[in-house]
Amino acid sequence: MIVTILAGAACFFLARALFVAFRSGIRDIPGPWIARFTPLYRVSLVWKGDAVREYRRLHEQYGPFVRTGPNAVAVADPKAIPIIYGISSKFRKSDFYKLAIPYLNDEPLDGIFTARDPAQHKKLRAPIAGVYSMTNIRNYEKHIDECTELFTRTMKQFEGQKIDLAEYFHWFAFDAIGNITFQRRFGFIDQTQQGFDAFRPDDFVGQYFSVIGQLPWLDRFLFGNRPLVNAMMRRYPDVPNSLNTVMSVIDREIQRYDEEDKDATRTDFLAQLRKKDNPEAIHFKRDLMNHLSNNMLAGADTISVALGAIFYYIVRHDAVKNKLMKELDGASERGELSDLITYEESLRLPYLQAIIKESLRMHPSLCMPLERVAPPEGATVCGVVLPPGTIVGVMAPIVNRDKGVFGEDADSFRPERWLEADAEHLKVMDRTFFSFGHGTRSCIGKNIAMLEMGKFVPQILRTFDIEWASPTQDWTVKTYWFHRQRNLFFKFTSRK
Repeated sequence: MIVTILAGAACFFLARALFVAFRSGIRDIPGPWIARFTPLYRVSLVWKGDAVREYRRLHEQYGPFVRTGPNAVAVADPKAIPIIYGISSKFRKSDFYKLAIPYLNDEPLDGIFTARDPAQHKKLRAPIAGVYSMTNIRNYEKHIDECTELFTRTMKQFEGQKIDLAEYFHWFAFDAIGNITFQRRFGFIDQTQQGFDAFRPDDFVGQYFSVIGQLPWLDRFLFGNRPLVNAMMRRYPDVPNSLNTVMSVIDREIQRYDEEDKDATRTDFLAQLRKKDNPEAIHFKRDLMNHLSNNMLAGADTISVALGAIFYYIVRHDAVKNKLMKELDGASERGELSDLITYEESLRLPYLQAIIKESLRMHPSLCMPLERVAPPEGATVCGVVLPPGTIVGVMAPIVNRDKGVFGEDADSFRPERWLEADAEHLKVMDRTFFSFGHGTRSCIGKNIAMLEMGKFVPQILRTFDIEWASPTQDWTVKTYWFHRQRNLFFKFTSRK
């Protein structure tokens, strides 16, 4: 009897696997044969932290549409971006994003990044969209200036020494986002704050998100299992928990704000959002913590990776560096730059802006496919038929180097491409540029990122001469969720 049941179950699962492997539409999409039968192939692509290299190899071998799992397709065709991610798209986020949901009092806190229901996302985004607008972010300039000045003083202490900027960019980004969000630095840049371990660049979180995200149902047995997590925290109380620490910081800052006398001059996120307080809202504090956590959980890592890329490409390309310094020095001599460069002034430095954009094109902060699910009626994308429920995803490091859009030298760092392109081709490049995503689910913090980079980069370069000081010829990059660099050793010397 047992043998019969087991045999029947085996036949069922075999039949199901064959059906999924060879169902209409997806069976015609090329890819490794093993990917047809098991999602473990997708795990193998990200396991070692070489996802970008692995996906690029697949697209070079099989083309712009590659089957990477029984129900998964990697996409590298720029024309697919508006279809999958556009405003009118019916594609929704996949269960991959469930793993990134933070918890508050053991209850999931679905936010604008993790929400898979478009209606829920719209509801979450509406109250805070104005706070992230380009008009409003100018209010945050003074908060960035404070952190930039402190970073400058700190670098002067290390003048002439080899220093790992991967770490210090991370601390700058955390202090800056803290200042923008709460009008309070955390003391990381000058190392006056205790508890650094909980905020250090965390590869484990990226590994878990990237690897287990290929099999998201596993999460319910791991870190999605709250009783298990709580038991582990009780058993190992000294193990740093970055998520819990961040949520505790947010809770503390809200309480501190409520207890202090109100300051009408405050322009930080908390002050702006708290003014919208509705005493009748049942879960208002929960909503507020949700909105503030968007900054704290994503802002530092994305900015630090971006800054690492920008300074790396500038310092490693002498011609680019010399041309940029000529632009900066010329603007200074003409009196076009303030002592602390404003964002408006940085926008009038075209080569600087081209460098920032080219750096983000070459090395976007996020390096995994941004997964979406084909709608119930299925979809046809660039002539490729996708059955209902098919998981698809475009990867920024891949599509950002499309030679049909960016030229045969797409793999080369050349900021001039953004200045030489005619108006029509520039529109095509901008539409393909995927570093901040696309459509209604694009990065809500894009304007803050551009503000920070636009102010910080020229301010540091006009103050210091920076040279490469790594014992290796190149940086080391691990590609889990974040495109995180290693061996970013530089040497600072004050400019005369």
